Amino acid sequence: MSQLFFDSRDASEGQSALDLDDGGGLRVVDAQFVSEEKFSWNLFDGYDKIRILTYSAGISAIVRLLNKHNFIDFECVFGCENTLRTFKDIMAFQQVAISDTRAAIKGLKDKRHAFILNRVREGQARFRVLRTAIAHSKLYLLENATDGNKRAIIGSANLSETAFGGRQSETLVKFDNDESAWSHYLRMYQKIRDSASDNIPLPADRIQKAAIQLHEIPALNANDHTTLVIDSPDSSESLSISVSSQIEKIEKVKADIPAVVSAVIPSFRNRQQKITPEIKREIRRENSRVRLVQSDEEVESRYFSINRTECTAEMSGDPFSLESDPAQVKTDARLLVDYFGNYRETFEGDVKRLQRDYFILWSWLYFSPFMCDMRNLAGAMGDIFRYPSFAIVYGKPSCGKSSLVDTLITSMFGREHRVDKGDFTRSKLRGLQQNYKRFPVVFDDVGKRAVRDHGTDIIKDENPPPVEEYPCFILSMNNELKAFPDEIVKRSMMIYTTTALPSYKEDLRHSLHLHIQQVRRELSGHLYRLYLSKVIERLKDDRLPNDWLAFSSSVISEIVAANIEEPPEWCQPVAWSEYASKRHDKVKAQLQHLLRPSAKIKKEGDARSGWMLEGDKVIVVEPTDQFGRREFDWENVPSTLIDENASVGGRTVLNRRELEDDFLGFRLRRRSRWVRKLLG
Repeated sequence: MSQLFFDSRDASEGQSALDLDDGGGLRVVDAQFVSEEKFSWNLFDGYDKIRILTYSAGISAIVRLLNKHNFIDFECVFGCENTLRTFKDIMAFQQVAISDTRAAIKGLKDKRHAFILNRVREGQARFRVLRTAIAHSKLYLLENATDGNKRAIIGSANLSETAFGGRQSETLVKFDNDESAWSHYLRMYQKIRDSASDNIPLPADRIQKAAIQLHEIPALNANDHTTLVIDSPDSSESLSISVSSQIEKIEKVKADIPAVVSAVIPSFRNRQQKITPEIKREIRRENSRVRLVQSDEEVESRYFSINRTECTAEMSGDPFSLESDPAQVKTDARLLVDYFGNYRETFEGDVKRLQRDYFILWSWLYFSPFMCDMRNLAGAMGDIFRYPSFAIVYGKPSCGKSSLVDTLITSMFGREHRVDKGDFTRSKLRGLQQNYKRFPVVFDDVGKRAVRDHGTDIIKDENPPPVEEYPCFILSMNNELKAFPDEIVKRSMMIYTTTALPSYKEDLRHSLHLHIQQVRRELSGHLYRLYLSKVIERLKDDRLPNDWLAFSSSVISEIVAANIEEPPEWCQPVAWSEYASKRHDKVKAQLQHLLRPSAKIKKEGDARSGWMLEGDKVIVVEPTDQFGRREFDWENVPSTLIDENASVGGRTVLNRRELEDDFLGFRLRRRSRWVRKLLG
């Protein structure tokens, strides 16, 4: 680790009230560089006592320390990334921090879970949460009671899987057996712990219910008879350091605080908000009158996690079995093949193409929990486009897209789960991205405008979220006149179809609906368990598959072939190149219509609109409106096809070779002789 000149924040610039050491505010430590090395979790080996000050976003890593080390004394103070400006902020933060801690401990294996809880009961493991202000400092203080060795670690890295995983540019500085450094940072830690934090209640009989109620937070402790004084922060302090999953959850919990409780909390007077024991008692009384019924979604508890090293998985804190029953696998395979067979019996159009495209979506969705691993590994090599974290399924109404997604999710996790499309906003997408871990986020009937306004930034963001595990998103949308911009298409799994169930066949639609419901009721999830176990086994060495789509579709095809006497043609392995050649199908169809032979002109000026050939260029002429906008939406066309330097106003110039050979796959033709004769 580096030992070097380092800016150490005893607290945020707005925490002078904590009076941490004799100087306060921003401090500068005079140190000398000795050596530097890559981070390893071995940094914590050889010590039996640890004290930590970090953000609550690092709870999973803290539990990892408890799980892997046998500290006889463990203490952690959780800070907040956001300025706690009011008592409502404090209540919401404490509720989130405690719920997250309980959920993380609950997620441990049974023996380790009991061991940690026993440590909590004996007072050897203690968790605390800040009461006010914000703690920028990250401190890790380690001791060995036997040999007296001490290690103080400070730096920019929170104790989190993301920061310690090497995916962020972070620095830690360690001081080994340096009494001056140890005394300084221990004093800092103790000042924060003793004057600005509360103990987190973790009774063993309540740990099974991770979410806590408002009256359980330390700030409302009935045995605390002190008055809490909250200083109004300066305007510069009222902004969040970052938009994180922690802040998203805090804001959501704060918004859910009942109005009758909010009414009891006093306003600021003389830039202070005073919460007396009487006010705390009134808050507890009013809250007890409100019955809060929280679903899994409301307490942000839904997630899916995979530990590929240990070949285990969990769903929202409970073990997710990877053991499969061969008989149940056979049943699931038959049900899903029958489901795809319904398209052949009831849909009109290119059914073979539809089945193949939907099998591609099946392969992507089953593999989606591993996409975060693939993107993390691929990111270092700069090739992330081949690992799409978004899938967009769009086409005609009644093309079965929503029903397919619901059925596939049911085959994975036992029932379908959608997120309300009203939550398709930039901030909530970030929160879902950081909270759901590997559980696919499904939105149905999302409008293209919502994707443009809120989804584009996340789709285009090639930097991984600040969490180790994050989900893929799948959007089902009705057909729109315009295709999607190239920047979206090349980064997403695009499934477009015009094959659909005729809307006028009501009896057929109803019988198909009943059959689909029966299929979902009989699906057991065992086929997906087998799929997961096979994929985890084959990805053990962290090597990227040369073609993840071929890899995933091969595993599904292999399972289906082993359980169905005559595997259908559509259920054959599919390569990425086969998919990639079709993802621009809609814009291809639009270009083919624009460049139809009947629209060809000899020279510019012959018509208000049309196209002509000029050497190695294709020139498209079209009128523009008063704002200079053209009729055709060129934003959707891959930029490599357009000669931007030669294109101006209502004149768009295309590179003919790339257009004909690489994109359309055919030569542009002149108008037929009879059309030329007809037009004179």
